[in-house]
Amino acid sequence: MRVQKQIFLPVLIMVLVLSNCAGLLGPDVKPGVKLFEAGDYSGALKHYESIIEADEANGKVYRLAYESAFKAGKRVTAAKYYKSAVQDGFPVDSLQSLATELWYDRALKVMGMNEWAAARKAAEQVAWLAADSQQDKFCRNILAGKQKYDRGAHKGLWDAINDYSKAANYDPSSGLPYYLMGQARYKNDRNDYDAALEDYYESLKVEPKGYFAAQARADIKKIEAVKQKMKAFWGK
Repeated sequence: MRVQKQIFLPVLIMVLVLSNCAGLLGPDVKPGVKLFEAGDYSGALKHYESIIEADEANGKVYRLAYESAFKAGKRVTAAKYYKSAVQDGFPVDSLQSLATELWYDRALKVMGMNEWAAARKAAEQVAWLAADSQQDKFCRNILAGKQKYDRGAHKGLWDAINDYSKAANYDPSSGLPYYLMGQARYKNDRNDYDAALEDYYESLKVEPKGYFAAQARADIKKIEAVKQKMKAFWGK
């Protein structure tokens, strides 16, 4: 009987210690992190929401749920978890930096996909989160250029090119400004093939897998065909 007690007590103590450690370490977020890294944002969100529903969430869980929800396209849900993360003590500066990055990435995506109403909304969020930042200035110049491009006036198109050029300085990793410059140059002068093509090719050099890339390649193919046709006609 004494031997059983001697064995039982250490085991009980170990169980209690492990239980306390688990509580100190917090909920297990690793499955959600793995799903997120694999691109399964909805799956990651589902895991974090299971922790939230079990009333075991902390600021870190809400922060991870926010990012997963945003990436999954559930931005209303994301906003809810953003607030919860703040309320649960997650560092506001860190969360705001993450939000800026997410909204800026979305702005680049929808701009590249020619979804300009969504681009304006994303740019507004970037401006609200990080006014006068590089990301904000990039978005403002791109949208200013697009507005002038849509008007189509000769001087306006040159001004649009200038706006896009400024944007390129604020984010050298984005090929979007060069793609838009190519569009503006070709719209301004359909005989100036080389200038437009130079910008198009530069856009793909800078960002070959950009959201605009498929359309850039299609435009290049079209302009190159017109160029060859006119060269054959004029003999030069």
